[in-house]
Amino acid sequence: RPTKLPWALEIPRTSRPIEYASFETFHPTFLYELIWCVFIAVVLIKRGKPSAPGQVFSLYVGLYSIGRLFIETIRIDEANTIAGLRVNVWISAIVAIIAILNYLRLGRTSAKI
Repeated sequence: RPTKLPWALEIPRTSRPIEYASFETFHPTFLYELIWCVFIAVVLIKRGKPSAPGQVFSLYVGLYSIGRLFIETIRIDEANTIAGLRVNVWISAIVAIIAILNYLRLGRTSAKI
């Protein structure tokens, strides 16, 4: 989406979608994704030893999908939609829910052992 933030990315007029032709600067979604991935890495490292196999992977997938969910809402490139939302938003939400539920399930399973 268009923005006037100091870290905004300037996109040449020829590369902008027609409906955004009058705007010059946009959110650098690639930068937001990079920052989010570094945050996830710190969380996973600080978390320590997982209590069950697969928990780190489930936590990574869940956190990454949550980040994608928000990042997708500010992208301006063309994408298929369902009920007014980008398909990528729906997929990210579904994957995040499944991954977090799996993370919690794995934690409960290992506590019983």
